[in-house]
Amino acid sequence: MAEPPFLQALMKSMNFYGRFAPSFTRVGYIARGLPFRPVRADYSGQTWLITGATGGLGRAAALRGVRKGATVYAVGRNPTALDSLQSAAANLPGRIVPVICDLSSMRMVSDLTRRPEIAGQTFDVLVNNVGLLMRSYEPTAEGLETSYATNLLGHYILTEQLHSEGRLAPGAAVINVVSGGLYNLPLTKSMLNIPEEKFNGFAAYAAHKRAQLALAEHWRETFADVGAKTYAVHPGWADTAGVKTSLPKFRKILAPILRNDDEGADTIDWLAATRPTEVVDQIWFDRKPRTAHAYPHTRNPRTQISDVVAFLERDRQALVG
Repeated sequence: MAEPPFLQALMKSMNFYGRFAPSFTRVGYIARGLPFRPVRADYSGQTWLITGATGGLGRAAALRGVRKGATVYAVGRNPTALDSLQSAAANLPGRIVPVICDLSSMRMVSDLTRRPEIAGQTFDVLVNNVGLLMRSYEPTAEGLETSYATNLLGHYILTEQLHSEGRLAPGAAVINVVSGGLYNLPLTKSMLNIPEEKFNGFAAYAAHKRAQLALAEHWRETFADVGAKTYAVHPGWADTAGVKTSLPKFRKILAPILRNDDEGADTIDWLAATRPTEVVDQIWFDRKPRTAHAYPHTRNPRTQISDVVAFLERDRQALVG
């Protein structure tokens, strides 16, 4: 006899938490000894650009860079939060350059490289960090589903533009911040810009994060001309503002052992410092490459990386030319 739906859901949830919690939470971070092996680097003279830098992992990554001498162009839409970040960095060796931008607007994203504070600047590190998990459908003014625009298309437009304009420094590190949510889905283009009548925020978020991994693979080849290193990094389960608002039940269960923002940003910092050799179809987590496939069904997708790139390029051409 088939198990009732509530029992199936309970067993699935228990399996999920039992499998990933020991590794993805602070338990795994401490067990791997990372608190006792701080990232040692000198970023003096380096210029970074971080999206979603006003809170959570982006803010923590920005402050890690500034503490070691980097000039960090911090991109966000909240002027007050940018002022707070700048104040937090006031007495550190590097500096924060605040850049106000609504990262859900593709027109504003495409204009970023021409902004006075950024024009002519090349970047040693680009962190595509901003991310949203939407509980309900919200369109942007340009007619896109908001999380698709913010999580994926904007990063594609910005990164491609920096490369085409020669704004990625030789040997630059391009770091896409992904999530364990991608383990649930294979690469697909059908869930990237989901229409309102079919919208599922969790599926959209997972699809965007899987696509970010695909873009890291794509850019590894197309950015070879400048020797750029491209990575997808999983920060683990951190107690960010996004988790508090989008995943309240998840947070209620795991709050005592979730990583803090600084712990979540550790491998971003480590990748910027070490620039290890890239690995195919792997995610960097706690300073090592890990499998991108927790379940067999994600290994042989019908959608190819080139399909995702074509999908994004079509939308880029339609919106910003």
